[in-house]
Amino acid sequence: MPDTRIENPSVTRAVSLSLRIIAAAIVIACINYASSLFITLICSIFIAFVLEPGVRLLERARIPRWLGSLAMVVLALALVYLLIYGLYNQLIAFAHDFPTYAEPLKRMVGSFQKWVGRIQQSTSTIIPASPEPGLPTIRLQQGSPWAHYLLRGIGSIYSFAVTVMFIPFLVFFMLAGKDRIWASSLNLFPREHRYHAEEVIHGIGHMVREYVLGNLLVALISAALMTPVFGLIHLRYALLMGPLAALLSLIPYLGVALGLFPPLMVALGEYATVGPFVAIGVTVTVVHFLAINVLTPKLVGHRVKLNALTVTVSLMFWAWLWGGLGLVLAVPITAALKAICDNVEKLKPWGAWMGES
Repeated sequence: MPDTRIENPSVTRAVSLSLRIIAAAIVIACINYASSLFITLICSIFIAFVLEPGVRLLERARIPRWLGSLAMVVLALALVYLLIYGLYNQLIAFAHDFPTYAEPLKRMVGSFQKWVGRIQQSTSTIIPASPEPGLPTIRLQQGSPWAHYLLRGIGSIYSFAVTVMFIPFLVFFMLAGKDRIWASSLNLFPREHRYHAEEVIHGIGHMVREYVLGNLLVALISAALMTPVFGLIHLRYALLMGPLAALLSLIPYLGVALGLFPPLMVALGEYATVGPFVAIGVTVTVVHFLAINVLTPKLVGHRVKLNALTVTVSLMFWAWLWGGLGLVLAVPITAALKAICDNVEKLKPWGAWMGES
């Protein structure tokens, strides 16, 4: 017998919406559970996009693509090694003295907590019951919340080290096998949509290159401006604090606060007068606004066309999901998602909602 059931459109829409919500929850759970894998792949893809022009340039010079890919990966590793080698002594000394510099901050936080506790006691109308005599008191001591936050997306130090070791190999394979990977990726789409998909991938690659290289250049200029000031006020670890503050200040909206934190923490253990604190605050704030309003538009361009609400929500979401690394990767990931939405007909309203206009 023929099926004579009549489907209610509202019920169908509700079921469809429920299935989409469940699917989104499953995707988020998978991204969270396999965070180290996704972070490794995303970082490798971004690095491959950045190194691709160099490989292409070597290929034009009649150098085989696999050899050019190997040369670019080795060059990138050499630059990272030189950076770490140049800051090694300061990194080791700062790690050794970190408990000393963190102690004033702990005292400030403890004083603030006591002040909040006194306010709660004065305004509370419920008197908590005192523990019965003779019963043991159990205190739970938590680990460092900052370390937990920074390692949330990468797990333990061991897993992070293993993950980082895979990145150069992944980048090399992506660069060396680009033509095959490119053709195989386009074959995943119907023939009539392949040209469109190619344009989208090209746009994402160009955006990532502009974003990463532009922000790296902005960070170098900002560090070159901050470090001499830190040296003039005789701030310890000035060669480390300058680049660190410059990198942290690149994070949208939170940059000033994050950039101020490392040098001010060191200054708490060094100075007893207000002058150096004012110098650090003015320097980081002025350089941050110079970078955001002058350097970033000139060097990064306007490829990342995300409105303020989208950037804020993306920072909150990826920081909640992956911790400190989520803050760093939030904007390029969201910009790549917007590029996809702008080029897929059904998703264009979402792309317009995420954009500046």
